[in-house]
Amino acid sequence: MKAWCTPLLLVALAACVPPAPAVQAPASPVATAPQPAPAAPQPKRIAYDGGGYILPDGTRVEADPQGGFALPNGAYAAPDGLGGVRLPNGTVCRSDGAKGFLCP
Repeated sequence: MKAWCTPLLLVALAACVPPAPAVQAPASPVATAPQPAPAAPQPKRIAYDGGGYILPDGTRVEADPQGGFALPNGAYAAPDGLGGVRLPNGTVCRSDGAKGFLCP
């Protein structure tokens, strides 16, 4: 009677033991291509059209004799004395060499 109990007891105990964890080989390093540098933001152009300026959104505004212009919202872009203009938010737009301006 003991002869058949031993195998049964071994099978019962084996069912209670968790399986051994699988051993995985270490992953080989993979070379990745370097990411391109983000593109520098392009300046916004305020183009001169012979009597006024075309803003970056396509709106046309009249130039004034002092070298500035009024924006559609009524704010004024004043000349900075160096060939550029200072926008109401403090941004200075430099001359583009063609009577227009380049804004950061």
